Amino acid sequence: MSKISFPLRIQEDERVRAKRLAEALGVSENRLYSELIHDGLLIREQMLYMTRLREIAATTSKSDALKILARAADNPPIPTDV
Repeated sequence: MSKISFPLRIQEDERVRAKRLAEALGVSENRLYSELIHDGLLIREQMLYMTRLREIAATTSKSDALKILARAADNPPIPTDV
């Protein structure tokens, strides 16, 4: 994976907080921003996914959902499922 440079414009007080946090965590400020962006992207992607699932649930009838569940195998859960 290649890395690119990207100028980040943030408020000075947020930069001070980030520097303080990076120091407390023992990571570089750049590493902190990179991890925050990564985590933020994951959260937003999950939020979008959940929104889509809610849309599907809102337009799926109870009988259609039960038909889909009826097709599932009737096996007990494996140890990693619980």
